[in-house]
Amino acid sequence: MAHLLFVLSPLVAAALVGAALGRVPWRLTGLRLRATALLWVTAAVAVVRYTAPGWLPEPLRRAHGLWLACVVWALATIWFALNLRPATPVVRAGLCLMWTGFMLNAIAVAANGGAMPFAVDSGAAAGVGHVPLGPGHHLPWLTDVLVVPAFARVVSVGDLVLMAGITTLLVGAMARRHTAAGPDVPARPTGIRSPGRMEGDSYRPGR
Repeated sequence: MAHLLFVLSPLVAAALVGAALGRVPWRLTGLRLRATALLWVTAAVAVVRYTAPGWLPEPLRRAHGLWLACVVWALATIWFALNLRPATPVVRAGLCLMWTGFMLNAIAVAANGGAMPFAVDSGAAAGVGHVPLGPGHHLPWLTDVLVVPAFARVVSVGDLVLMAGITTLLVGAMARRHTAAGPDVPARPTGIRSPGRMEGDSYRPGR
């Protein structure tokens, strides 16, 4: 439950920030993402890496599926690049933050042989892609060592930057409140006549 709340926290943060800025959280009119199929392929490769099904060749299982992780990083970077140019400035900033957090995690994983080390006293369980932090690991400040008491879990610097990017992207994609309700159309003034025309005067061609 705590993990689910942590994953949903950027959505809650974006809704609160968006509402405070006069935006409508449920109308993401500015979210026009390209190459969504590429994003699904990236997610599928990540699932294969973490689940390590029986049909997966042994070379792709080595080092916690590091080769598959490299494929995920490459595909995700291409997806981010494809979506930068058409995005609005705020959405673009969110994408850049997301990619930065994503790559900070990637650097930590690559530097530690394909696994993300986590603090030993965190209570987390080791598995594919996750190992307890030890003296032989590199870049410990990029690993899962930051405690988030509200969610009873540890995260990395990259996780926090990634979530800040998701929040920024969602806020930037929200419609402004006046846009969502429709622009105010001023009432047509009454009692105003065109210059040169008097009351009771009728239009005649040639006049």
